[in-house]
Amino acid sequence: MITVLFWVTIAIFAMLLLGILPGVKEVFRPLMDIISKGTVEVLKFAGGYILWLAKTIIHAHIDLVTHLCHKRSYFDPAEKMRK
Repeated sequence: MITVLFWVTIAIFAMLLLGILPGVKEVFRPLMDIISKGTVEVLKFAGGYILWLAKTIIHAHIDLVTHLCHKRSYFDPAEKMRK
C-alpha cells in the first residue's frame, strides 16, 4: 500500500510541476481536464457500489453483535420446543 501511495504522490507532484511550466501549460491543461472529468465520472459510477459495500459491512457487524448478545434460543424457536 505504501508503494501505491508513493506513486500517487509522485504523480500529483508531476502534475503540479507540469501545470506550472510555461511551455507545457498549454498542452497539459486539456489533458488535465480530461483526466479530472474521467475521474469524476468513475467516482459517480462507483458511488453506488461504495454505498452498497458500506451498508453490507455495517449490517454484517450488527448481525455479529446480535449473535454475540443473544442466546441460541432467541434465533431458533424450535430449540424451546425440544426442551
